[in-house]
Amino acid sequence: MSNVKRPLRSAAWFGSADKNGFMYRSWMKNQGIPDHEFQGKPIIGICNTWSELTPCNAHFRKIAEHVKKGVL
Repeated sequence: MSNVKRPLRSAAWFGSADKNGFMYRSWMKNQGIPDHEFQGKPIIGICNTWSELTPCNAHFRKIAEHVKKGVL
């Protein structure tokens, strides 16, 4: 196994200086994520099936918040 550090896939999305990088960062900044969160760290998305229309999945909203805190 090689100890060569591979570039983060999220760096290709959020770190590029082109129009797409600008748009991706803008979308995340719109959600309150500061600049320093994009530098040298992976971007981890947490998805869940919480919805007001499906009461059986209501607990997923709270679980996703706990997962988010754990990742941070």
